[in-house]
Amino acid sequence: MHDVGRFLNCLLGLPPDIQNRLFELFVSILDVLIQNARIERKLDSGIVDMKANIIELQGSPKTVHVDQMSGASTVLFTFTLDRGITWESASTMLDEKKKDGLGSASDGFYESKREWLGRRHFVLAFESSASGMFKIVRPAVGESVREMSLAELKNKYRRFSLLEKTRCGWEDEYEVSSKQCMHGPNCKLGNFCTVGRRIREVNVLGGLILPVWGTIEKALSKQARLSHRRLRVVRLETTADNQRIVGLLVPNAAVETVLQDLTWVQDIDD
Repeated sequence: MHDVGRFLNCLLGLPPDIQNRLFELFVSILDVLIQNARIERKLDSGIVDMKANIIELQGSPKTVHVDQMSGASTVLFTFTLDRGITWESASTMLDEKKKDGLGSASDGFYESKREWLGRRHFVLAFESSASGMFKIVRPAVGESVREMSLAELKNKYRRFSLLEKTRCGWEDEYEVSSKQCMHGPNCKLGNFCTVGRRIREVNVLGGLILPVWGTIEKALSKQARLSHRRLRVVRLETTADNQRIVGLLVPNAAVETVLQDLTWVQDIDD
């Protein structure tokens, strides 16, 4: 109850099929707890649901490690996520709010007051279920997890009623964000930076994870960026066939290091 790491380590003493069944039960119970915590606004995310309008699996999963005791495999899944919202979809969202009578007078499209790298940014804002708070939708990344107060919204953005100019700005940002992050083409992290990038590649290790958990943790500890050193359990569901994957997120910059270390462990086992 109080030491999940110890519980997961205990699973290693069980046959692989029982390991998998118990882990599936563990995730199912966790789903219920997460949903209840979300309703009560007490959620401290453990397993992170990675959301996007389109989630596609690239090719077949790659086997990167085989446990010599059980024969079970650790596999690498590579996904493409498109997080963007088209102008048509954003306009429909706003129209439906108005049609249902759920909107507020402050709902609508906004333009940033300040420029970022010579560009102004556009957002769609509409009042959430929490009074005085607004959900923010951006062309590049869709709906933001963090809501914004009306005071903050008006401080950073101005209401924009010229729909044609808003449409052009929204579509331009939607298109540009498919190729680069919000820091522009000269970002020092290059393709590894996903901040504000609409289309991103995501790598997830699934299958048998527990025996190689320490190896993955050690590989990530070598990463330069602090955010890349964290072990994060994520969950994705493909758009076309609803294939559901739960596993460890591997930052793109760390994929080569992680695979090298897993190969080294495999060589020792052999």
